[in-house]
Amino acid sequence: MHFLQAALLASSLFVAHASVLPITPKHTPRTLSKRAEPNTGDDFPEDETPVPNRLNKIETAFKDAIEMTSVVLSLIETDETIYPHYFDSADREEITRIFRDLNNNDEGHEMLGNFLVQTTDTDNLCGDQALAYSGDFNTDQPFIVICPRAFNKKAIGDLEGKDRGDEDATDFYAGCAEGGGDIGDNVSFHFNTLGMTLLHEYMHYDLMIQATFDGTATSIIDDPDGNPGYGSVAVYDRLPKQSARKNADSYAYYAAEVYWSLICQKEFQAPREGVDDADPDCGDQVCET
Repeated sequence: MHFLQAALLASSLFVAHASVLPITPKHTPRTLSKRAEPNTGDDFPEDETPVPNRLNKIETAFKDAIEMTSVVLSLIETDETIYPHYFDSADREEITRIFRDLNNNDEGHEMLGNFLVQTTDTDNLCGDQALAYSGDFNTDQPFIVICPRAFNKKAIGDLEGKDRGDEDATDFYAGCAEGGGDIGDNVSFHFNTLGMTLLHEYMHYDLMIQATFDGTATSIIDDPDGNPGYGSVAVYDRLPKQSARKNADSYAYYAAEVYWSLICQKEFQAPREGVDDADPDCGDQVCET
């Protein structure tokens, strides 16, 4: 089945009004079990203003990351349109398994509850292009640092204190150009919601993902084999497939393209170098997560 035909079929379950922006998916929001939701500490005060505050945004992003994996799982086994731009067909079974385990029946992998998500820049890595980074991912207490510019990234699901009908709603919610949003005809940095940033970081957690290719345990990293692995241009048809399967941004952009193809009801064109990877949140450069 052609991908867009499959997406149209799936949209009867997932989409309310693809022409309205910000898009509000009609399907039931994923409710993560308490143990499957990462922890936030004192870095995210509940009473921070204005609302939606950083805690509101990160809690929505937790759900958005799992939401994208759910849409991927509805289409990946028959996807011959988007998948080949990112991964080799020989790796489909293991890549599907990775998304399935992370999704865990829409509840999120139970080991997500091991994460501490913080804003304190422990390792001083929140540079000019960084959205987030993770550490201690071979332990049972990994952490993710969310850098300040990451909070400029938009949401998929509902944010507390921000109605989708508000005049400034498009500053907070990602959406399709047809409804006034930023997501146009090409794969681009506009796909990168805060939830997608988290999805990228989750891929680094070896104890949870446990990728195996060609019978060998493999970590999902950044810039594998010395190849640039960040951003839409790098991951779309450019990164060798042997490297792509162990590149975190390949998983994140694949999930995002599948999701927005469904929501926007279109097939996206290839990203344009210097345009679709020039993210203003990172000084018109490729953002790194």
